[in-house]
Amino acid sequence: MSGSWQDSYLGKLRKVVGMQKIIVNSVRAIVLDGEGRALFIRRSGDRKWGMPAGAMELDESVFDAMKREVKEETGLDVLRATLIAVYSSPSTQAFTDGWGNEHHVIEYLFRVDEWKGTLEKETGESVDANFYQLDNLPEASNELFARHHERVFKDYKKFVGTLILE
Repeated sequence: MSGSWQDSYLGKLRKVVGMQKIIVNSVRAIVLDGEGRALFIRRSGDRKWGMPAGAMELDESVFDAMKREVKEETGLDVLRATLIAVYSSPSTQAFTDGWGNEHHVIEYLFRVDEWKGTLEKETGESVDANFYQLDNLPEASNELFARHHERVFKDYKKFVGTLILE
């Protein structure tokens, strides 16, 4: 979403409901280069490394949300992608952010099968972007995200065409 967080669907919803737990639909993209390395971005807000990801906006499909997030955070255009997992377990997908807002995240994990464009190291949402070997990923912003990145790539490696539901 181009613009401020306050203008996003999630920002507007938070203004109404405050910090109480809400369900957030989000997307995450595994973008690989020709050498099988995974794309990570350093977010402009907290300066921490993460995969291209973000929350859906109103009137947007999960596929369109994923394409938008990848474009906004990397400058790349997603041409084709495969949904490989949906994570929704309250025991692993619930958390409180740094501002005290409670979330139960439903995450749609995509493997980007084809993309085009030139990687932008700096965008409105990121201050750096690089491809990393799967056995040498950058440090995540916290232990929760580090465990989630491990889970995502474990599921990526075991994906054989059947959607993973957790």
